Amino acid sequence: MRLVAVALLTVAGVAAFTATAAVGVGKPPIHPEVQVGGFPTGIALNPVTDTIYVGNGTTGTLSVIDGKRCNAAESRGCGQHVAAATAGVDPIGIAVDRSTNTIYAANASGTVAIVNGRRCSAANRAGCRAAPPTVRVGVDPQFLAVDETTHTLYVANSGSDNVSVIDGRTGRVKGSVSVGPIPFTLAVNPVTHTVYVTDLGAQTVSVVDGASCNATTVAGCKRRPATVDVGETPGGIALDSRTNTIYVTGETSNDVSVIDGKSCNARATSGCRQKPARARAGDGARGIAVNELTHTVYVANTAAGTVSVIDGTTCNATVRSGCRRRAAATAVGISPRRVAVDAVTNTVYVTNAGSNTVTMIDGRTCNGRVHRGCGRVLPSGAR
Repeated sequence: MRLVAVALLTVAGVAAFTATAAVGVGKPPIHPEVQVGGFPTGIALNPVTDTIYVGNGTTGTLSVIDGKRCNAAESRGCGQHVAAATAGVDPIGIAVDRSTNTIYAANASGTVAIVNGRRCSAANRAGCRAAPPTVRVGVDPQFLAVDETTHTLYVANSGSDNVSVIDGRTGRVKGSVSVGPIPFTLAVNPVTHTVYVTDLGAQTVSVVDGASCNATTVAGCKRRPATVDVGETPGGIALDSRTNTIYVTGETSNDVSVIDGKSCNARATSGCRQKPARARAGDGARGIAVNELTHTVYVANTAAGTVSVIDGTTCNATVRSGCRRRAAATAVGISPRRVAVDAVTNTVYVTNAGSNTVTMIDGRTCNGRVHRGCGRVLPSGAR
């Protein structure tokens, strides 16, 4: 399912370094870019192997990028052409279980591909082209998330209004939990074993108890989860575990809801009834990721072709003074969709569905406190 229709530009070649402008005809890009497959959307990083996986919608593949040799400061490894099979159609959400070195890709065709990260990574690509095993889930699966402490994979099925619960050790579906209409993206807090699910059809976030609804026990899956009212069209969600803050993008409200994870989780739900603070973002705020080392929140603004850079030290569950300020922004490619952060290289990777590229932002010079590397772009929300 695609929330916003954009022009589909098919570009041959996978993971080729490019200097073509993504924003502005004839203008050089502010940040380096990598060419990937057609209509890239989902993206995830495996920090164990420092490999970035990008879901290519039109080719049904994953681009495999070497994060050590292809990042904001290093481009020598950006020219390698590597694509991994997903044995499905239109892979959207990507998730990684670092403890088992497994990569999961949600195929819109109703399955989840299970890719062996030991045989398909930046260092070893021998198994990338082999069709991976798949597990069938609900209707129109979108994004997914992993609780590594229980080896449980949660998959949002937007056409079934539920979340599949999969045992990552066996690859079998253990059950499902009903959530709000059109579940889309997810985030897991492994400390509280709470699964947060954005519900596009209700403008809410469902709060699922992962302690009683996981790969080992599904007793709690039958309970209706608590919900939080958030911004319009909640299309992205990310978590800062250090401040226990959940950030949820509102694509049509152009903002980010800030939820307190201490008072709104699987066990404590009193804070779920409170109205979250809102931080301003850009037009079409969708994908989101957090660098927990710098407490910077990066938001992909699909309609604006930018990424908002929010200071999470002044906009979080307990400190909200900075939420009212206009965030800095930096230009990326056409129709940016999702964001991933490599804390080791301090690189922010952004998928651009309209230009078939991944933009690499240097987090050292473009973060919540430092903006000199963000480029000369109007603040998010400015006209």
